[in-house]
Amino acid sequence: MSLWQRMMIGFARNQPVRHLMQRNPLAAGLAAQFVGGTDVNSAQVTVENLNNRGFKASLYYLGEYVDSPELIEENVKQIIAAVHMLGRTSLDVHMSVDPTQAGYSLGDAAGEQNILRIGRVIAEQPGQGKKLLMLDMEDYSYTQKTIDMYYRLVRENIPAATTIQAYLYRSKKDIKQLIENGAAVRLVKGAFAEQEERAWTSKSEISRNYIRLAQLLLSPEARARGVYPVFGTHDVNMIKAIKQMTRESTRDVDTFEFEMLYGVRSALQQQLVAEGYQVRLYLPYGTEWWPYTIRRVGESPAALRFILQALWNRPGKT
Repeated sequence: MSLWQRMMIGFARNQPVRHLMQRNPLAAGLAAQFVGGTDVNSAQVTVENLNNRGFKASLYYLGEYVDSPELIEENVKQIIAAVHMLGRTSLDVHMSVDPTQAGYSLGDAAGEQNILRIGRVIAEQPGQGKKLLMLDMEDYSYTQKTIDMYYRLVRENIPAATTIQAYLYRSKKDIKQLIENGAAVRLVKGAFAEQEERAWTSKSEISRNYIRLAQLLLSPEARARGVYPVFGTHDVNMIKAIKQMTRESTRDVDTFEFEMLYGVRSALQQQLVAEGYQVRLYLPYGTEWWPYTIRRVGESPAALRFILQALWNRPGKT
């Protein structure tokens, strides 16, 4: 992780800066590029607009870096409210949930209970449009807990999927087990600063392992077991390689997806849809947009000028 990214994560977790920026109109304009709405109603409108343009969505309620029971309960209630509302639509939507967002920061029991609450509501929704609980993957300390939670959901017949990070050494073993269980898997490169004894740290090594894991997810065995791969990447080389693999295996385009962040590389997203591929956009929504937005800005140092402009034009500045 670069120094710039570490700085942006520091901004994301700084409470005074968060409150300042979330009240600033210019910063809110920056957030609009990456965030799909302030509440579930506006997010639903965004999802419907995306759907009309050929995209699917993975909704994420913005409630990160919370460690109080009250805030976690509010997160869970908001997610469940979104599931109820979307259940009345024909939209194909994944609800993405961070383990710590749902209570794992308080303890494993709290996290498990809350994710089961969300999952059971998803399972109860009417059959109009596919709804699925997608478990996001956080840092290494939550990897096994998240995978265990996925298997718990499956045992309760809850439609669920889990995210696997390609930079971890353990991911090959994890994916092989998930293939045996016919899982839906979102494969990403990984964005946390992990120790070398746990993860590859160079971009080239991570990319090579991403391709190896993608090959497993697209293998004849995976297809036979009903594995549904979701490739979370904006890397053009990764996308080209996956497209080539699917062509060689004569894999139908409705048996896998690409997933990208809302507001990032929009032209590439539109190109893939035009080519007939399924593209799902990770769509955050909510009022606590600063931590997520600044981490997106952290991916590009050129975006620093937006932050400086927002600070310079903050309300009450003399």
